[in-house]
Amino acid sequence: MELLTPSARSLVAYGSGGVELLRAALVRGPEDGFAVDVVRVAPGGVIGRHPTRWWLLYLVVEGAGWVSGPPGERRPLRAGEAALWAPGEEHASGSADGLVAVVVQCRTRPVPAGEETP
Repeated sequence: MELLTPSARSLVAYGSGGVELLRAALVRGPEDGFAVDVVRVAPGGVIGRHPTRWWLLYLVVEGAGWVSGPPGERRPLRAGEAALWAPGEEHASGSADGLVAVVVQCRTRPVPAGEETP
């Protein structure tokens, strides 16, 4: 067993602000691009609008906020709820009061069709 302490960094790309990204896993082998991140969005923080590279699952585990897809309409999201974006989809997210989310990125759909999270 190994005990690890991943390091966090500020996310400033895409006009983002008030966001801390903690890389929990990144696999460079057969599933090139697979990554699991913990994202901390400070009160008033926002991840600016940008396209996804691969499938992106954004699961809120603490707090609440909003997400938007291609039309730009903000949809509320709270702890226990998730958004799933397809490769190439424009998206953004943020929070008025702060949130913590787990983000999974991979080349294959991380949630089987028909088993979508809210």
